[in-house]
Amino acid sequence: MISVTKLLFMDEYYGDALRYSHNAHRMKSGAAEGMGPVVVWNSTRTCNLRCRHCYMESDGQKYDGELTTEEAKRFIDDLAEFRVPVLLFSGGEPLIRPDFFALAEHAAERGVRPTLSTNGTLITRDVAQRIKDLGVGYVGISLDGLADV
Repeated sequence: MISVTKLLFMDEYYGDALRYSHNAHRMKSGAAEGMGPVVVWNSTRTCNLRCRHCYMESDGQKYDGELTTEEAKRFIDDLAEFRVPVLLFSGGEPLIRPDFFALAEHAAERGVRPTLSTNGTLITRDVAQRIKDLGVGYVGISLDGLADV
């Protein structure tokens, strides 16, 4: 993964030390010493798109078996106890979860830095402001498509 922040602005990003430190490849689970691993959580299979490249084979329906808000908060509590430094909400489309902001806030309150991998289609000015206000440390937006540019 290339840190665009570092590439464009020659500025350090919070996650750089977790990924690019000299001994990162030797660390258990790729984690910084004394910390648990960075966790990527496919928090929902539901998505508002149906991309050919996506491994989730998702669509706009609600899927059975996903964690409830309370179950998800207990999961985040477990991650905090394991000293996970970063939780990447992924999916499907994590912004479709009606409790996404509550879960991201819960993660931050527990000392787990929330980050987000999204297709970007649900980000409005208000959503972007809420993401910023919660202290989401990273938002990744896929730039995939079928047409030549």
